[in-house]
Amino acid sequence: MTLDLKWVALISLIVQNSGLAIAMRYTLIMAAGDPQKRYITSTAVLSAEILKLAISSFLCYRDDAKRNQSEFLRILHQEFVENKADFFKLMVPSFLYTVQNSLQYFSMSCLSAPVFQVLYQMKIITTALFSVLLLAKRISGLQWFSILALAVGVALVQLSQQSSSEADKANSIAGLVSVMFSCLTSGFAGVYFEMVLKSSKASIWLRNIQLSVIGIAISALSCYARDGAVISERGFFAGYNSWVWVVVVLQAAGGLLVAMVVKYADNVLKGFATSLSIIMSALISAVYFHDITINSAFVFGSLVVLVSVYLYGYQPAAGSVSNGKDSSAPSGSAAGESSVVKA
Repeated sequence: MTLDLKWVALISLIVQNSGLAIAMRYTLIMAAGDPQKRYITSTAVLSAEILKLAISSFLCYRDDAKRNQSEFLRILHQEFVENKADFFKLMVPSFLYTVQNSLQYFSMSCLSAPVFQVLYQMKIITTALFSVLLLAKRISGLQWFSILALAVGVALVQLSQQSSSEADKANSIAGLVSVMFSCLTSGFAGVYFEMVLKSSKASIWLRNIQLSVIGIAISALSCYARDGAVISERGFFAGYNSWVWVVVVLQAAGGLLVAMVVKYADNVLKGFATSLSIIMSALISAVYFHDITINSAFVFGSLVVLVSVYLYGYQPAAGSVSNGKDSSAPSGSAAGESSVVKA
């Protein structure tokens, strides 16, 4: 029986979206009471970058070099040495993606998984705005309406989780601010990366190799600057367990799955994957973590967000350039889901 890659990609993305949110939340709250058992998040960011480099290198070797080692080395030399100007341009999005990864860990320590996922859909707004400003893309009236509706839905979800506890309020506000900055970095980095892609003929896998190399350097510096003393005392992999490795793998693989959905599916199915993953996260969080209040405001706000995501991707923006990618998610949306654009 031949597998339909469209549904394989879709199911994989649903599992990745909901699985990453739940697993990340689980690893952060389970060790919250004992700092000695908690893993160092900066090392997790670095580990994910290293894994992304390995995956991107394999795909570049397989698809671009046709499994020819000499050709693979020639491609690397050409893009890293001969065309080094493009490589240096990628320092901007790579730095922003690394910041975004760190912000996601902080956001998830403050917010429940489904609330984080709903709020994180604000990346559509930032991506659209930066696309208009930097790429001169035209957004249709329906898409502007969906952006406004998305903002209203996000506000409802945030308000639905307000607690009378001052500590909970502080956490909620800190999480919201963190998500907003994460969406800003996602939107700008994704659109900037698209500009670099359109100005060269290099493949997406090669560009991701370059992004990962820069990301590894930046993440390593972050580890040393933020947690150098702790890493020296406890070790790089202190607190790591099977669940932490699940987070690392899902974070590294997320962009590849977005690429598969963009290639084999469409906007409607991509929106369906987003919707179902949020629903799954809400149910799991309510049952196992008890850190979410599923009230009418949350349900209605989430519904508004999901419908707005669907409407935004329903019709490509007039005048947009296809470039082989989902026009409703010009690299930035993919970035938002995976921390590094893969499609």
